[in-house]
Amino acid sequence: MRTQATKVENMNRKTQHKFKEKLQLTYEEYFRGRFDRQVQLIKEFERVFGRKRTFEIVGKANEKFAVEFIKKELKEKPIKNFEEFKALVKQDMRSPFWSHVLTVTFPEETPQKIVFNVTECLWAKTFKELNATDLGYILWCRPDFAMARAYHPNIRLKRTKTLMQGDSYCNHAYCWKEKR
Repeated sequence: MRTQATKVENMNRKTQHKFKEKLQLTYEEYFRGRFDRQVQLIKEFERVFGRKRTFEIVGKANEKFAVEFIKKELKEKPIKNFEEFKALVKQDMRSPFWSHVLTVTFPEETPQKIVFNVTECLWAKTFKELNATDLGYILWCRPDFAMARAYHPNIRLKRTKTLMQGDSYCNHAYCWKEKR
């Protein structure tokens, strides 16, 4: 005899394709699985084409992809001023995804500047475990500068520390610079 729960489960299976079912992974498991193969592939390119050329290609391509992503995200509602950018940053950092992969503090905010520090980063942790923080920096940290301008041409990022490069935190300082 079927229980009510089994009937509901069977109905859900009939209406939802198997590709749409949820996978039970931790954020760490997901990151490790996603980036392990990526690192292996890029290291093979590095072996064949050399480190400098590989990192140049990967870095430029990834910056391009990151900028395109930001522009696509902002297409419907572009950022008009720095207040909108600051609100977006704070909203993103409170979202379920970002709050699970970063630990962030906001030590300073003025009308022309917002500073946030990242004290835990799942990207940095994952790439350290993969012995590939140099590649992690190229893939996940370096694009931040190009992305700042993609949000708005008046936005600039200053950062002198990253977890990926062995520092105790990442210091992101976004400023609004009026064009002259």
